Amino acid sequence: MKKRVKILLIITPLLFSLSHLSAQVYQSVWSFGPELGLNISNYGHDVSGNSNRAGFIGGASLTYSVENTHALTAKVLYAQKGANINGVKQALNYIEVPLIGRFFFNREGKCRPNVFLGPSFGFLVNATNKVGENNPAVITNFRDHYKTFDFGATGGLGLNFLIARETRLILDGRYTYGFSDVTKASGYVNNKALSLTAGVTFGL
Repeated sequence: MKKRVKILLIITPLLFSLSHLSAQVYQSVWSFGPELGLNISNYGHDVSGNSNRAGFIGGASLTYSVENTHALTAKVLYAQKGANINGVKQALNYIEVPLIGRFFFNREGKCRPNVFLGPSFGFLVNATNKVGENNPAVITNFRDHYKTFDFGATGGLGLNFLIARETRLILDGRYTYGFSDVTKASGYVNNKALSLTAGVTFGL
């Protein structure tokens, strides 16, 4: 785990350095916009018998792009994670901040597929349990049971469609793997999530 964290900490400033160098040659563009979608999550490592839980993910993104080459995107998202365990739908809800570098397959066109990778930082804001059809019960003392910071890596595939002048439809599918132990109980429990989002960005 420590080796993976070190690799991510090396990759992130490297991506920013590449962006700065490329900006000297290509025109740089800022864009901003909302996005929302579906989170499919579960727990890993020492948790047995848990299954996927579907939740909401949504927020906004800010992108610094270098025309025809690559882009850097920062997102601030409300992400519902957790899992279904023995009939209990457990939700850990985070403010998630992924920082990703995008690399485009083609240099121009109305559709620009891309791959992206980077670190993700999660800040736990609340937790709930739901049994059957009952309303979710808020865990008021969640900080006594769960750690409030979650560090992970995220990556995936994206499609950018030009739909109007300086306006793009963004479709992203990404997988986030948490390196942190999210509980204060014995054992090691980490978050895993597949996120499918759609958004619109506007040139600034």
